[in-house]
Amino acid sequence: VAEPEIGGRTVFMKNLKISIPCVQNAALFWYNLMRNGDVDTRSQHAACPVLTGIKWITTKWFHERGQEWRRPCGLNQFDQERYIGDLGAPEPKEYSNVGSKDKKSKNMCRKY
Repeated sequence: VAEPEIGGRTVFMKNLKISIPCVQNAALFWYNLMRNGDVDTRSQHAACPVLTGIKWITTKWFHERGQEWRRPCGLNQFDQERYIGDLGAPEPKEYSNVGSKDKKSKNMCRKY
């Protein structure tokens, strides 16, 4: 994790109403399920925008029953989005939500 100069906090909006600053070399971990398997709505969270600096994060998901979506991952950035369309979602746009709108660098991650 890289630490932005201003912004980039993680906020938990429901019930908890807390925000946690982004601290370099720190980890943030939480469970999103109750012991009985029900969703813990307190784990709903969002990332505040970075106002100054850069924020880098990594995410690791753990599943209690393995992957729910047993679909292949392709080399094309839109392969997974095609499956979302199979479920009734709109078809993918020219650019995914990851990458620059500049065609020369459309596979680059955006810095917020």
